[in-house]
Amino acid sequence: LSPQSNAAAHRLDSLSMESVLEAFRVQQDPQARPEHIRDANLWLERFQSTTEAWTVADGLLSLPAEQVGNGSAHVFAAQTLRAKIQYDWAELPPQSHAALRDSLLAHAVRYSAGPQVVLTQLCLAVATLALHMEAWGQAVPELIGRFTSPPAEALAKLPCLLELLTVMPEEAENFKVAVMPRRRDEFRGLLRGAGPQVVALLGQVQEQCRGSSPLVQACLRCTASWLKAKSVPADCLMASPLVGLAFAALDDQTLFDEGVEMLVELVHFSKEADSHAQLVAGIMPPVLALGRRYDAAVQAGDEEVARALVRLFTETGEQCLHLLLTQQPEWLVSLAACLLRGAAHPDADVAEITFNFWYMLAEELNGGGRSLNDAQRVDARGLFADCFRQLLQALRSLVEFPSESDSWPADQADDFRRFRYAVGDVLTDACKVLSSTACIEEVYGALQQRLPAFGADPAGQWRSIEACVFCARQMITSNEPAFFTAPVVHQLLQLLPTLPAAGDLPNTAIRTVGTYANWLSRHAEMLPQMLTYVTSGLQQQRNAAAASQAMKHLCDACAEHLAEEATMAQLIQMYLGTLSFSLEPADRVDLVAALSFVVSQLPLPQVLPAMEAIARPLLQRLQAALEGGGGPGEVSVLLEQLCALLGKVSPGARPTADEVARVPALQDALHPSVHLLQQLWGVLEAIFERHGGDSRVMEKLCRCYKHTSRNTAQGPFRGDFRSLVPRLLPQVTGWFERQPHSCFLYVANVCLRGYHDAPELLPTFRETFARMSAVVFRLLSAAPTAIPDNPDVVDDFFELCSTVLRLHPALLAESELLLSSFQCGCAALRIQHREANRAVVGFFEMLLVLRQAGARGNLSPAAFNGITTLLVANGAQLAQELLLAIAGLVPPARVRFLSPVLKGLVLVDYAASRSWLEAAVQALPPGGHMDGATLLQAIYSAEALARDDRGAGDRVFGQAAEAFSNACRRRRLL
Repeated sequence: LSPQSNAAAHRLDSLSMESVLEAFRVQQDPQARPEHIRDANLWLERFQSTTEAWTVADGLLSLPAEQVGNGSAHVFAAQTLRAKIQYDWAELPPQSHAALRDSLLAHAVRYSAGPQVVLTQLCLAVATLALHMEAWGQAVPELIGRFTSPPAEALAKLPCLLELLTVMPEEAENFKVAVMPRRRDEFRGLLRGAGPQVVALLGQVQEQCRGSSPLVQACLRCTASWLKAKSVPADCLMASPLVGLAFAALDDQTLFDEGVEMLVELVHFSKEADSHAQLVAGIMPPVLALGRRYDAAVQAGDEEVARALVRLFTETGEQCLHLLLTQQPEWLVSLAACLLRGAAHPDADVAEITFNFWYMLAEELNGGGRSLNDAQRVDARGLFADCFRQLLQALRSLVEFPSESDSWPADQADDFRRFRYAVGDVLTDACKVLSSTACIEEVYGALQQRLPAFGADPAGQWRSIEACVFCARQMITSNEPAFFTAPVVHQLLQLLPTLPAAGDLPNTAIRTVGTYANWLSRHAEMLPQMLTYVTSGLQQQRNAAAASQAMKHLCDACAEHLAEEATMAQLIQMYLGTLSFSLEPADRVDLVAALSFVVSQLPLPQVLPAMEAIARPLLQRLQAALEGGGGPGEVSVLLEQLCALLGKVSPGARPTADEVARVPALQDALHPSVHLLQQLWGVLEAIFERHGGDSRVMEKLCRCYKHTSRNTAQGPFRGDFRSLVPRLLPQVTGWFERQPHSCFLYVANVCLRGYHDAPELLPTFRETFARMSAVVFRLLSAAPTAIPDNPDVVDDFFELCSTVLRLHPALLAESELLLSSFQCGCAALRIQHREANRAVVGFFEMLLVLRQAGARGNLSPAAFNGITTLLVANGAQLAQELLLAIAGLVPPARVRFLSPVLKGLVLVDYAASRSWLEAAVQALPPGGHMDGATLLQAIYSAEALARDDRGAGDRVFGQAAEAFSNACRRRRLL
């Protein structure tokens, strides 16, 4: 720069700095108006994205604290430099990198004594700079050398050095920093190379600074960071005093948290058993010795210490399971004893920490793991059997409702139920080790012990009984022959209906009966008693959901025992009786589904009559609702029950010769659900005429078609629904033209997916797709907000387009609809609705994949030429919309879905796509031009375009798009 330019730049920086300080004065002024504070905040955020922010932030950090008020300006300046290096690195010319590094290090030394937040941000800035700055190849050794000399100043600089070394490995994994994977791998290698030097330094610090808790804390945090990054050699670590320091820290209240964190990372670091077996042998004895410390913490009521130690025990067990199980099983038994005490902790959150360990151990003992052979597994199961028996006792106590549970708010009750189901998973794990029968015997024995007290005071003692029944409910199995002949199961199920109704006990008992449905299918003599008991629960609102679900499970598992004409008649009478009960809609659906399972097992001539008997009261109510002005809610509930019937009845075979001889009409009989749907056709048409404007009713109506289609897609009646397609598609197309509900598009999609291989239906599909597309284009172009106002239509239309491209690409690629769909998709890329946006992105992804596959795919030459011509003529439009979406028009979580489309567009034609994207970058606001150039440099690099099977190029595209998106959003570009 000329002297005049330098002077002008200096004056500009001075003005900018004064503006920043003025904004902070407004923020800190207690008399400032809220709108002024809001404007000051917004101004500061925008200022961080300017090029002047580099020098102004640097200058602010040089000002003494008394000139910047309470120091918030220093925090702002440090954060600004860190963000600028992370997002705006491309703004700096390479010759300025070293000067920026030196300035940052000077500031870091200046703030070595605090404030800590400023020091941390500066150190993060240095670490990010080191990741970017390839010329700084020896960053860690140079930092150690710079901050440990001269020796007289080393102690004062030590907090800064430790903070720098702590964040350096963390920033190596910060994927918000836009560097190529190659550079990130190089940086990780540089850190590993410096590992021995770092371990030596930390060991020296630990020896010389034992009396300074802040320095020891920093040393522990730094060690944990390098362990997490796997950047230190195990032999150096074992030879240093750092492991001993971590265990000693657990005896110091000020160091406890840092000590635990380091030990957890040490356990993770030691997971590689082959190379770190010696390290594991060094840490196991002191870990096991902490069991006494845990007991003392529980006795003292110190929940935080207990929680931290349980976490350490759990991490040790999970990470070292293979090595301990195969080489030191006695250590694992001792560790399991520590974890058993953790599982018995009265606080559910603490106990739950151990649950995954029990799962992993049970898998190994049961054969799901790979650590043990069969002989070793038998011995190990015997070794841990007592531990799992004690675990059962602890878990039974954990699931018992506390005495105050009746007064819990709804969210607390929901949390406890969620926890109980987590406990149920652990009970299942215990069954893998001990056998389900043995576990049920344990629980049944506990239940028997508690029955006398329960009989004397049901209202006060039901909780312990309910806990036992809940545990028994989780202990079923289908892989254990002894379970199905065990007397204890029979005794348990005989007992349940006799228990007095108190609290939540009937609900749990009824659910338990449903859970044991597979056992009851082999003991059909108990079914009448169990069905009576379950049916009784339908009469109480509190137990109705449990009873309907239990009925569904029983009828599903025991359908073959219930599928006799007399029994079916009794079940239908039971069902008709429930029509007068006050049941929730979901419970009624469960009951219809339950009956459907039994109907499926009837002889084929009886299936349709049984379905008609179930449907008759529903149709009567539907007709009454249509004639008497019933509301859409009532109609929706009735349609949902019909859906369950149409979707669940599934006969296992076509009619036999004898059945055809007795009933000739069965000769060419269709699936009974198809027959029933044909009978319902007029009613469904009437529902459209009455409630066609209600999307909820139309969705339920369309489910009748969808469920019937899916029900007939497999099995002996496969394809029977095909006969309805020529009638159905014109009907729903006409409905869509009158009332453009998205569910009609979905029906067309279901039919196309199910029967695309039927050539006689191709003209129907072509006409349906063309007419529906015309409706969609009119709807979505009717107003500026039409696309965001109709997200369901966008979603289902582009899902249908993707199905067409996948199964019958000529319907779209060889028609004039292709251009309209493409342009509509470009406009819809901005839609905020998650599923709709994903459908649009999926459409473009499919289009580009087909273009890339070319002749290798199922494209005809005409379709290939159509897609190619479209992309060449309109690629610039897609490029611009993609860049705008990535830059901020869609939520940041969606960017990862857009990067494959970006790559597909690039692969269409490197030169053409680059010109499209360059034009799209230039069309962005000026603040995004440099970030756009960085994006293009990354995605057109050899690394991004290399063909490999490991997805390295995909990662480059993804990371580059994320970085561009983050930078644009930070600048508030759009």
